Amino acid sequence: MKFIIFFLLLPVGLAFPFGALAAEILPLHHLEKNGGRYGAFQAANPEMPFDLQVAYVNANVDKAHYEDAETIANPSGIRALVSKHFALPSNYTPHDIVAFSGGGELRAEAAAAFINMRGDATYAGLRLAIRSSYRNYGSQVASYNLVAESYGVAGAEISVARPGHSEHQLGLALDIMHMEGTTGPLTVQGFEASREYLWLLENGHKYGFILRYPQGYAHIQGFTYEPWHWRYVGVRTATIMHEKGITTFEEYYGRYLAPDVREKLQKNRIPKPALTVPGAARNAAIY
Repeated sequence: MKFIIFFLLLPVGLAFPFGALAAEILPLHHLEKNGGRYGAFQAANPEMPFDLQVAYVNANVDKAHYEDAETIANPSGIRALVSKHFALPSNYTPHDIVAFSGGGELRAEAAAAFINMRGDATYAGLRLAIRSSYRNYGSQVASYNLVAESYGVAGAEISVARPGHSEHQLGLALDIMHMEGTTGPLTVQGFEASREYLWLLENGHKYGFILRYPQGYAHIQGFTYEPWHWRYVGVRTATIMHEKGITTFEEYYGRYLAPDVREKLQKNRIPKPALTVPGAARNAAIY
């Protein structure tokens, strides 16, 4: 009896390898095929909660950047994960890219959402100006080479995605500028201190947008903090991330969207979380 009590008091990360009881404490998105990788990632990140370790391994975060990158099977999905571990085909072009006022180009659904969000921000006395939106593969090549020539390959690797690994090719991401002062130029510099940024943090999810590269997650995502870079994932997903405190899209993918995880979640019939955003469908699916 004393042994059982001692065992139950062990940290989750230490308890999970020890047999039958492990099945009761493993997170549902744990996959047996990744067993060895979980242990290695746990050893390298001992302070990270076990549940989060599992999610990140499912998103291939434990692998070296661009190592054995997977080609995205369904790049047209609104929630496709593009990262240093998941790549788009070089010939992928979204079928529904539309141009809209302000110099933007996005997929139709994302464009409509941004126009709606921009209108509400304007009503609040703010200005959401576009610096960059859709970029095809060729423009990614040019952008990466330009930064590499100016700052070296090391500088390019933390600030610009390699061709095929940029969300901008999805037609679902955009970089947003703000105006310095009341008459200053539009810029992304200092965006994190702008009223526009604070408004987006509080309201972006209501329109389906998430902050894609938050501060403090360069070791997970491979990119430095980009407060100006916002990604459309749909109202349901953005709201769930906001309400559950899921900071990175990699974590969300590892918990709900990875193919083997989705199959496991559907098999076990995970309850669908209720959404509280006005107009959003109640009890929307998380996968």
